[in-house]
Amino acid sequence: MYKVFKDRLSEKQLIAAIKEPKAIEVALKYKDNISAVILMMGNILTVKNYVQLFHDAGLPVILHVEKIGGLQLDQYGIDFVSEVVKPFAIVTTKANVIKRAKQKKIFVIQRIFLIDTEVYQQLEHTIHHTAADMIEIMPCRAPDFIHKLIQVTEKPIITGGLLDKVEHAEAALAHGANAVTTSNVKLWSKPINKRQIIN
Repeated sequence: MYKVFKDRLSEKQLIAAIKEPKAIEVALKYKDNISAVILMMGNILTVKNYVQLFHDAGLPVILHVEKIGGLQLDQYGIDFVSEVVKPFAIVTTKANVIKRAKQKKIFVIQRIFLIDTEVYQQLEHTIHHTAADMIEIMPCRAPDFIHKLIQVTEKPIITGGLLDKVEHAEAALAHGANAVTTSNVKLWSKPINKRQIIN
């Protein structure tokens, strides 16, 4: 599934964040505009079916493990994600979860909230030590910091949060983000990619 994600990401720089069941149908309808989905809903009884539904449609699933009801983020919980749920990747804010997931060879995206300059400076100094495969910066309305961050790391950067206009996505991509994430279903109907910005 990594190759599928990489190939889709090279063509489509939009990742759909799924927060409610009715968004599933919309994501499937516009899957040709979407590189992957971040699943942010469900519980330990339903999550496997959601993941399978998207994977069957050819959409890689990034599981936000902190949003799944009943899922304990200990070693057993990560084993459950890896061996039963089987998403393409996970997203988390927690360093200990990243460590456990990497031990299971899961692709990990670390979500970081840039609430102030101090957080950014700390990120700049610690990004070389993170075991995560990709970084997600929140919110996306900080393109200057995205541009600064790509100067100090080779890790891919995605960004989301407070994205409600195509222009916000375009600004983030123009400043070096590899993709944008959004739960705004209206934006899923529009192709968003770097080639549009260049042309």
